[in-house]
Amino acid sequence: MGARRSVLPPRQLTAAETEGYSAAAIHGGCAIQTIGMPGGRSLLLAGVVVALAATTGAAWLHEVRPRSAVQPAAQTDSTRAEKPQPPALTADEERFATALWAVHREATRLAVAMSFAGIVYQTEDRDARALARKIEPLAKFFHDAEMQIRTMSTPPSLSRTHGQYVDAMALYANAAAEMLKFTEDGDQLHLGDAHRMDVTASEDMLRVGEVLWPGQYKPH
Repeated sequence: MGARRSVLPPRQLTAAETEGYSAAAIHGGCAIQTIGMPGGRSLLLAGVVVALAATTGAAWLHEVRPRSAVQPAAQTDSTRAEKPQPPALTADEERFATALWAVHREATRLAVAMSFAGIVYQTEDRDARALARKIEPLAKFFHDAEMQIRTMSTPPSLSRTHGQYVDAMALYANAAAEMLKFTEDGDQLHLGDAHRMDVTASEDMLRVGEVLWPGQYKPH
């Protein structure tokens, strides 16, 4: 019988060896490094993109599917309580929801584009002028959308929902403005402020969707 080989216990990485690894996940002994990303901020931006992409995909799905397709299937188990459905919109509320949808569809797409522009800058090109060229038209859209939605005729029952959407457009416009400030002075604090505004705006949009377009993705 041959000599038994000793198996050394796995060595823990030192602080110097793990420097530059953001939220490393260990798989089979190898640490996965997020190359070119400055730690948690970019990971948070990536998380926003995932959430917004889900919102955008659901929004398009809502548009192309008939309304009946988004209703939950009937429960066959009598012991399982059915999920309560939101009340049907009135005619005035439906008109408002339809008018807002035209803006919402484009806003969700451009919100994703704005987050991606920031991530591409952080992980790939580091070209501030290229970032500014991407953000400038988005800043204009969200500013114009805010002004347009403020003037929409809104049923009293949806005044809070209307205000939430106006706030979301204002936050996206301000987030874009912060990103443009970053392209001018290079202060990373602007990106942090933009990220926080982005997250709050996306949450406001999802809350509006729960009222007007209940077939959309909802956060858990």
